[in-house]
Amino acid sequence: MIGWLCIGIISVGLIGWAFVLEDRLDYEHRLATWWVDGARGLGAATGAVSFIRSTLLLAIYCVVAWLGDLVATGLGHPLWALLLAGPAMLAYAPVVLAMAPIDFTAYTTWRSHLAAAGAGPGQQRAIAWGAGPPALAGFGAVLFTLFTIFGV
Repeated sequence: MIGWLCIGIISVGLIGWAFVLEDRLDYEHRLATWWVDGARGLGAATGAVSFIRSTLLLAIYCVVAWLGDLVATGLGHPLWALLLAGPAMLAYAPVVLAMAPIDFTAYTTWRSHLAAAGAGPGQQRAIAWGAGPPALAGFGAVLFTLFTIFGV
């Protein structure tokens, strides 16, 4: 019971953190600008490159979370994993929430940020469809990390 409560509190906190970043730093627009700048001139490869970039972000998160698990195993308590996984979640959760096609509204919001960053309709679609599935997997990876830490 306590594990589920902790997961719920941390999940709400991560969503709140993403909202704070968006409110204070216009985070999603900055992310979209960075993504569009990296995709300029790629043409038909835009979707594939976006998929690779998003997958690399997921892989980096997973490696850091795994290292946190190794630290926790070495120190004898699963909460020690938060030493590395906590900052990784704070860095990665806003990316996931910006790009993951959790529902149609999230998808259209991400596309509107890409449009504001200068992407045309085809480029928006390629980036959103390319980067979306790994970001959605990242949503699952963050939850899996929390489930592992709190023994749920």
